[in-house]
Amino acid sequence: MTQNFAMFTAEGNSKVAALVSQAREYADLDGPIQPVEMAWNWLLNELDALSQQPGFEEATDTAVREACYDRFI
Repeated sequence: MTQNFAMFTAEGNSKVAALVSQAREYADLDGPIQPVEMAWNWLLNELDALSQQPGFEEATDTAVREACYDRFI
């Protein structure tokens, strides 16, 4: 079962869940001094890109970003 990320559809929640999962993996990588901040910024950019796709415009809504943040940290 996919966590609810405040998207309007199950497909939208699934897409955001995959992005959050990938961002969490990026945050755990060795390397940059600020991997968590870089991973969060990557996630925000990906949500913006997703919001440009028809049917997923709400991906940059505050509720979606807050749900992502709650799962990300």
